[in-house]
Amino acid sequence: MEKSIIIIGGGLTGLSAGCYGRMNGYKTSIFEMHDIAGGVCTAWKRKGYTIDGAMNWLVGTSPKNSFYKFWEELGAAQHWKIYNHDLYSSFEDKDGKVFNIICDADRFEKYLLELAPEDEDIIREFTKGIRDFSRMDMPSNKPSELNGWLDKIKVVKMLPMLMIMKKWMKISAGDFCKRFKNPYLRQSLTSAFGGDLLPMMLIFWMLGYQHSKSAGYVIGGALEHVRFLEERYRALGGEIHLKARVEKILVENNKAVGIKLADGTEHRADWVVSAADGRTTIFEMLEGKYVDETIKQRYDNPKLFSPLVYVGLGVSGRFEEIPPSVSGLSFPLDTPITVAGKEHSRLGLLTYGYDPTLAPEGKTVLKVQFETDYDYWEKLYKEPEKYKAEKERIADDVIAALDNRFPGLASKVEMRDVATPVTWVRYTGNWKGSYEGWMFSAETFTSSMRKTLPGLDNFYMAGQWVNPGGGMPTAAMSGNHTIQLICNKDKKKFVTTKP
Repeated sequence: MEKSIIIIGGGLTGLSAGCYGRMNGYKTSIFEMHDIAGGVCTAWKRKGYTIDGAMNWLVGTSPKNSFYKFWEELGAAQHWKIYNHDLYSSFEDKDGKVFNIICDADRFEKYLLELAPEDEDIIREFTKGIRDFSRMDMPSNKPSELNGWLDKIKVVKMLPMLMIMKKWMKISAGDFCKRFKNPYLRQSLTSAFGGDLLPMMLIFWMLGYQHSKSAGYVIGGALEHVRFLEERYRALGGEIHLKARVEKILVENNKAVGIKLADGTEHRADWVVSAADGRTTIFEMLEGKYVDETIKQRYDNPKLFSPLVYVGLGVSGRFEEIPPSVSGLSFPLDTPITVAGKEHSRLGLLTYGYDPTLAPEGKTVLKVQFETDYDYWEKLYKEPEKYKAEKERIADDVIAALDNRFPGLASKVEMRDVATPVTWVRYTGNWKGSYEGWMFSAETFTSSMRKTLPGLDNFYMAGQWVNPGGGMPTAAMSGNHTIQLICNKDKKKFVTTKP
């Protein structure tokens, strides 16, 4: 008799776990609170336009990258169309001069040397770092819990790469940028990398993926990518229940045995996997009964990715005033825009003209986003009229700022939409609207987060709340690793298939 797995959450992690569970002979049932699958990997439609809330780039779009095999096994790579950008981002100063971060490291190096020949040594060190990281491919085929002596030998062989990573993990982007003599280059790179918080390792990894063309954009965006995985899951015979909010994880003798939904119905299984929000899982579904000091400290003093306010606009015309890029154009504002009490003196604009599926023919989706404070929006949401008015005010200010930079744009706006962190929580359940969970740092990179809870059997957590840094490839990997752990417990050989 085949064993069964209940999976809480139908995002990428849940769909991945469901697919790999079916590949290994388990009866799998996914329970998703929203009316569509995808979780945080989502988008929404307004007046014929699609506002993508998740995808700027996807690691693993090249067969050279180890994550590619996950997307093949999950049925995505066989169908997608990939767009690789020439530019990563552009930064405009108050005089209108534009600094570009070019995806190709060789072209970027030449560009930087022309701008600041006096910084040749640091420029070559910078672009060498990009090339070094473009050749790095972290092993992702097995969870660390299952590593044996052969895997440890492989780690020894990786020591040169690990030493490079260790070096750049300790150096912040802010400190690195201070080494440039040329004031324009120093200021431009500092603005581009967001100051002191990010480690240079992360910068090199992002740019390295672009240089190797291993992280392109999937035409159709997040919804199309999710559709590929959902179709693969259903084709494998998996069940998915939408609009099915899990209220409680059922436990008997410290063993997870099933779930209770908000409508009162109960469902039982041999294993329970939560690919849902971490805090909700631990402190609500399990009532905080299976925690230790490490878990308490992590959730009592969270270091999370800041939630976002999204302003989506649909405009008539192709909007070819700026070239497309991974992260868009950042430009200074004559009048700052205030969001949740914080003034923003620059605006970052993403254009999606390269994806014709997101807008009616001949039209374009634009997106602006602001890092923000969740508590402000949670409080404001309790006063619906004020909440709505504030969203409209932000949209007005953004359109006015864009019209000032691109005269005539305001008259072309056909659709406007504002999503706040509260929107994110309502549709995905993600704690404080944090789109990628725990902030990636030296501490979280080197620390291991358990996929089990102390004292609870037949239960695993998966996804961004046990894998710092989040992201779509991590989600796919986490689902795979969780099923490997279950197979190991059941003394089954883990297998994968491709459609």
